[in-house]
Amino acid sequence: MLGRKSVNALNHLEIGQCDVVALAEQFGTPLYVFDEEEIVGAMREYREAFAQHYPSFHVAYAGKAFLCGAMCRLVAQEGLWLDVVSGGEYFVARGSGFPWNRLIFHGNNKTDEERALALREGVGRWVVDGFEELECLLEESKQYVHGKLPVLLRVTPGVDPHTHAYITTGRVESKFGFPLVEGIAEKAFLLAASSPYLDVRGVHCHIGSQIRTLDPFLKAVDILLEFMDALRRNHGLLLEELDLGGGLGVPYLDGEKGDFPSIRSYVEALTGKVREKCLSLSYPLPVLFVEPGRSIVNTAGSTVYRVGFVKEIPGVKKYVAVNGGMTDNPRPVLYGARYQALLGNRVEGGEKETVAIVGKCCESGDVLIPEIELPRVKRGDILVVEGTGAYNYSMASNYNLIPRPGVVFVRNGTARLVVRPESLSDLLRKDVIPEEGAG
Repeated sequence: MLGRKSVNALNHLEIGQCDVVALAEQFGTPLYVFDEEEIVGAMREYREAFAQHYPSFHVAYAGKAFLCGAMCRLVAQEGLWLDVVSGGEYFVARGSGFPWNRLIFHGNNKTDEERALALREGVGRWVVDGFEELECLLEESKQYVHGKLPVLLRVTPGVDPHTHAYITTGRVESKFGFPLVEGIAEKAFLLAASSPYLDVRGVHCHIGSQIRTLDPFLKAVDILLEFMDALRRNHGLLLEELDLGGGLGVPYLDGEKGDFPSIRSYVEALTGKVREKCLSLSYPLPVLFVEPGRSIVNTAGSTVYRVGFVKEIPGVKKYVAVNGGMTDNPRPVLYGARYQALLGNRVEGGEKETVAIVGKCCESGDVLIPEIELPRVKRGDILVVEGTGAYNYSMASNYNLIPRPGVVFVRNGTARLVVRPESLSDLLRKDVIPEEGAG
């Protein structure tokens, strides 16, 4: 099992000391369940590791992994910054009371409305992604009411993190950021620094997600600090901040637990490399930012389903259908992501069988787990898929007009609903139905 789960006397799975069978009865299924203690523990591990190894830093939770009002408040309570990538994420953060001056505003195509919102409400850091955005800010930042607009410029360092192509973002051909080639990023920094309304704080990069080794991160540090040093030597521009983004991978299967660096080893390697490189360049240690998402919430999250029909094709395969699927977890279809599961109402014992876990969508590709060994499954069982905290709720859809699940936080035997499940009525809420006879 992943995380801090346990099995009680009823042979039921417990998450955060809450019986998942009872959770399914109380809140319905499918249901996203998050162990709040695990989330808080990961946040504190990042903070404590940085405090041990580096003098000035900020940890910013990457909201795209999972975000709702309750999560924003948890991030705020733990003293982290928050990375948002859209007007919607920004709006939810501010609506929850999150401090504007600890928000990092990302996005490669911030709309007029999104820019106006952030300029009006305020940001801790604005990450500039391209020249047209920079040209807009040169004019729009005159209206910023909180002083100079603090900006980071995102660069693509040309590092291949050896992860899935869809979650690789640091190569030269990426749609994100200013490439370092042909002086493009250099030109952007000089243009930004010429504005009396922009406070150019430093460099931002993000090389990808679900990265298994430390080498790509360390290569990015080398490249970025050499670039920062060149700006200092050639143009007298001393940048005080370095944001290395996120991307630390996590295990999704029990057998992968030793395949990924720990949070502490990641922080120790990163800070050690920054210190070493700065010493070699005689460059002042920058304020260091990181933006972890998946490594904070993924293991803490599970999805609870109820088993529907079971279909066996003799000599071929046995399909176990659950009352969710690619609508609440599209990652197997998008990335070929692999998951593990267990029966929440009969965790241990019983005769085992090999089955495929499939969803209820009208798609042959709606397969959550192609092959898994479980106690003999029957209709009405509770199936729990582990490691669904990141990019499941965030990427959920209403395909086939299936309502999206609710979200529950559990902690020390107490469960609280933080996002209500959608109802069938919600599917009509935004429809505009013409009156009969209207043409």
